[in-house]
Amino acid sequence: MSAIAEDYPLLIQVYSKGSPRCAQFFEYWKQIDTRLDGVANTAMVELGDVQLAGYFAEKRFSQQPFFRNGIPALVAYPANCRSPSCYMRYPGELTVDSVVNWVASSIVGLPRILYYSKETLGPQFIGKSSHHKVKAIFFSSTGERAAPFLRQAAQEYSSYASFAFVLWKEEESQIWWNSLGVESAPALVFLKGPGAKPVVYHGTFSKSEFTEIMEEHKHQELQQLRSDTSLDLGCDARGHSRAGKEIMIWYCVIAAGRPGVELSKKRQILRKAQDQLLSAAGESATGNLENLVEVASAATALKNDRLTFVWLDGELQKKICAFYLATDYHGACGPRGFEDDNDKPEVFIVRFQRNATYEALKADKKNNLIETLQGQDTPDASQLVARYNGPDGILEINKWVSQIIKDGDTREIPYFTSKVPDLVPEETNKEWLSGTKGIRSAGKSLKERVQNSGFSFRDYLTDPRIGPALLMLACISWGTIWFKNIQSAQKTPKVSTCLIYQVK
Repeated sequence: MSAIAEDYPLLIQVYSKGSPRCAQFFEYWKQIDTRLDGVANTAMVELGDVQLAGYFAEKRFSQQPFFRNGIPALVAYPANCRSPSCYMRYPGELTVDSVVNWVASSIVGLPRILYYSKETLGPQFIGKSSHHKVKAIFFSSTGERAAPFLRQAAQEYSSYASFAFVLWKEEESQIWWNSLGVESAPALVFLKGPGAKPVVYHGTFSKSEFTEIMEEHKHQELQQLRSDTSLDLGCDARGHSRAGKEIMIWYCVIAAGRPGVELSKKRQILRKAQDQLLSAAGESATGNLENLVEVASAATALKNDRLTFVWLDGELQKKICAFYLATDYHGACGPRGFEDDNDKPEVFIVRFQRNATYEALKADKKNNLIETLQGQDTPDASQLVARYNGPDGILEINKWVSQIIKDGDTREIPYFTSKVPDLVPEETNKEWLSGTKGIRSAGKSLKERVQNSGFSFRDYLTDPRIGPALLMLACISWGTIWFKNIQSAQKTPKVSTCLIYQVK
């Protein structure tokens, strides 16, 4: 119980020291153990341990233990198993790929990472993946299934990234080089938003190396304003700036619109504007102030985490989108109408301001239950919105942002708060994955029950009691038929006489 009640599943091999088949499989077993590292534990039981090995064996009708497919035999316990009988028997071929895939899929419940061709990668993967997610594309020269640690990463980072595999073919190498910058396989590519340059890694990676890479690239270069990211991005009046609680004034530049071509263009412009400010901040650090004067305030605010660039799904987040834009928001907020192609994304900036005096008064009122309930939905920071109406030039946008920040930091602006619509919760992949771990389809569950029950028609054929039982059933059946025929023969004349009498 101590071995099977751990947080990791347990794969057990039942083997025999004198079996040539077990000796041959031992090399495969070492590869299986390596590939399942960090995903599942492994253990071995020798056939000489009769009590334990017999527990994993199937039972005939005579209660004699046996292994249906011989040895080695594999059984697995799911994580946090509470009973010694909750194991599952491996029913497939004894190959590394099959065993690892069975453990990852049926025991651990990891999601699969599908393969795409050059024709389907764009429309089926990139086009259908969530707009806020980074696209991670693996190029494989062998076509083998994704390693368990990659599938585990796909589960853990499901809120941040979507994963796909592509089979590398030499005749398609020029296509991948021109579009993604991939020279050869194996390779890993990250797509971090519209217009962003693909990030390419060549070679293979260990689990720790891949985790470091994912942590570095799990966010898009221009992140989406979502219900689960607004506080971290510093774009929520109920929270604080990215610089910390001590900062009283901070800003958030937002590109809002319906997902589509026009919003992608606007996101690309805003991302380039952000990159320009980052570059300007770097030049100020090196002493080059030639290009910094016009955007100095914005570059400094971005460097000090007082400024954030994000984009907003105006179709899904229509309430808060309309709240910020106030009037003339129909081209950016809300669902599209029938044959409505008038997409007009908007760029605006929100100035957040906290008030130390107001926060002190609010802290004093915490003991008053009525006032606490009345003010629990009121944001802590004042918000002031300014819409950008200029051209889509990168420098023009940064000049405008810099001027807004300069004025917002120096001018005395009255402090006021108002109720802001909440962001609508988006898809929750982590909850969905955790909720489906223990769910199996009816067909699969029935199949596993039959396989694990030890039932097989061939078992009947080897039981010596089957012959006499079948003979007895045949005799009973023949006797029943004979008895019914005798009864019908005796009743037929009486019925005929009665009928003749009635006719007369």
